Amino acid sequence: ADVETPTITLYGKTYAPNPPKMKVWRRFLAFFDEDKKNLSVEEFLDAEIDLILLAFDREEVTKEAIDDNIEVADIVPLTRELFRWIQSLTFQKLVKLPNDEAGKA
Repeated sequence: ADVETPTITLYGKTYAPNPPKMKVWRRFLAFFDEDKKNLSVEEFLDAEIDLILLAFDREEVTKEAIDDNIEVADIVPLTRELFRWIQSLTFQKLVKLPNDEAGKA
């Protein structure tokens, strides 16, 4: 099943993320794997906002714009949605590889 592309609405304009680069995938993976117990709420949300900025990778999507337009309660779900979307794109590409290239399971 295709995962819908997440969007963000800032100052009344809606943006879609750019196709993710490897570094985006790695950063998301690292963040979702790491132990976040020692982060304060503020550090945690800042890290999530950094991931959103990285995923959208557009000059219109800034920390200030997110601070002004996105409710705190929407930050974490948006980051999760972006992660699911990045994973789905990655797996779609892997599935399309010929078996020799993908490596024998």
